[in-house]
Amino acid sequence: MMKKYFAFVLMLVSLISCSKKLEPQEDDRVDSWMSVYEHYSRLNNSIYLIFYNNLYYGTATGLNQGGFMLSGYCDEAQASLQTGTVYDWYDGRSSASQMPLAYAQSSYNGELKWNKLYENINLCNTAITCLTSSSLKPNYPEAHRREALAQAYANRAYAYLMLVTRWGDIPIVKRTYTEAGDPASYRKASFAAVADAIMADCDSVVLAQPNLDWFAGVQSNFPTIPQGALEAMRSRIALYAASPLWADDHDADNAYTWKKAAKITKDALDAVLAHNARLFDANTSFPNTSDSGYGPYDKYFLSSYPMSLSWDTETLYQPFYYGAQPCSFWQYNGLPLDAGQIYAGACPTQEMVDAYEVVSSDGTQAAPLLDLANPYNADGTPNFNQAALDLGYVDCSAKMYKNRDPRFYGSIYYDGASIIRNGAADKVNTYVGGNCGLSLAADASRYTCTGYYLRKFHNADSGVDNGNKDGYFRYFRLAELYLNFAEAAYMAYGPDVKVNGMSAREAVNAVRARVGMPGITETGDAFLLRLKNERRVELAFEEHRFFDVRRWTRPDGDLRATDAVVHGIRITVQGGVRQYARFSFDRQCYENKYLKYPIDIQEVRRMLHLTGLNWQNRGWD
Repeated sequence: MMKKYFAFVLMLVSLISCSKKLEPQEDDRVDSWMSVYEHYSRLNNSIYLIFYNNLYYGTATGLNQGGFMLSGYCDEAQASLQTGTVYDWYDGRSSASQMPLAYAQSSYNGELKWNKLYENINLCNTAITCLTSSSLKPNYPEAHRREALAQAYANRAYAYLMLVTRWGDIPIVKRTYTEAGDPASYRKASFAAVADAIMADCDSVVLAQPNLDWFAGVQSNFPTIPQGALEAMRSRIALYAASPLWADDHDADNAYTWKKAAKITKDALDAVLAHNARLFDANTSFPNTSDSGYGPYDKYFLSSYPMSLSWDTETLYQPFYYGAQPCSFWQYNGLPLDAGQIYAGACPTQEMVDAYEVVSSDGTQAAPLLDLANPYNADGTPNFNQAALDLGYVDCSAKMYKNRDPRFYGSIYYDGASIIRNGAADKVNTYVGGNCGLSLAADASRYTCTGYYLRKFHNADSGVDNGNKDGYFRYFRLAELYLNFAEAAYMAYGPDVKVNGMSAREAVNAVRARVGMPGITETGDAFLLRLKNERRVELAFEEHRFFDVRRWTRPDGDLRATDAVVHGIRITVQGGVRQYARFSFDRQCYENKYLKYPIDIQEVRRMLHLTGLNWQNRGWD
């Protein structure tokens, strides 16, 4: 019965936005669902199903449709494989019927994330309806009912966060599917209204289960979205809702201003800090699984989340199911040195490398490599910051990679980078003809196409001989909350006004200090540019940049400044001397329509028939 019903929901959940709560007598299926939630074993299975659907289909697993990282769909990386869905994206061939990031499986025949997330919202609504019904006669303790109810609210908030940050204004569905209701009432809600709904669901979680654990990923009865993750959801959605892309998308009385976002993001940060969350640093006792790491920054990502604070005081949420397993990047985003590697995958761009600051030899000074206000000239050549040149940077030479932000060495393999493989020292040579040499041949997708490989999450001992020893993808972590607050506080008050005891400058400098980077001293627009660059570096390859460049853009803007052209570095050896040359990749995925995902064409046609409204996002018709 349940399996049949799930299939029915997947087909028919055209996403009703009617707010009327479903009463049991309106749908004879509710009696069957009530019996599910009255028996503990069935309740348990239902909560696990909700988690599986949300986390597998809706969120970051490190790899997206077609096996590519989201980094390859923005200016962080260029995919080495020159065919397939990611190149449809680069060439501007994505459409409302063929949009790779909207799918959950490895082909266009896979299930749509939109459909799967709304199916899961329907499951959450069913759970909430049954678990709050006066007719419910459970055969388990009240504490289990409250815990299950809390997780239904939490998963619904999580699903809405995944939807709204990708598609923008979407319908809010707060009842189970029923054939009753007027189709003309189906409406998409504004971004701010969805943000409000997420906030309300987070509040409902706490009301249902006031003693919810703050950080553990699994509790005694069900998988759990903990309290720390709820605060992270509040922080992220408030920041996004106040950002230029979404700030005007609100009803008359629920706009998200920067001041509102500053308060919400600071409250969230204070809440997790009050429960002993702390940034990892050089004093963190990382487990032995991180021994291949360059320093604390990549050691953190090479270590599995212990499902509690213990040594890891930074992770606020490690998603259930895939969160307890390594990323397996070595196969699809690995080095040719890895036995069994298939693709080089998301090869970091020169733009990403250029984002890492140059530091003095004693570490007391740091300067952006480029003029952040105008990083590249009209011909694509870099516009260098004189302060970086004064610190010894020399472009197109081995000195390009000397004295850079420590996070560079923990995130990116470059020509000459040192690694330890099977206990022995080795080097990554990306010059043409090297052991990991650049190749642009169509059949050479195991080799870098930009001159760089991804180091973050990668363990050099991974491979078919040693198994998967790669790192772990964190979905919410403390550094993001610091940076969310820093941005909102700066936009509302400037860099040095304290909001409940902390300023934007103090927040961003806390993140920099833990990796040994000196603080940012600029004011005004220069401070904001440094802050945005800090976010780019700290959260690199963690599925933030793709959304950041969009939310920082006005609704009538485009991504020409970041996504129209990206670069690599070609290194050749002539007479024993390395020769360096930047080169470019042109893309067509920068037009205005790329600010949002398209709604699948079949869903658009269905809703046009039901409501007479065209739900499609601008430009995707």
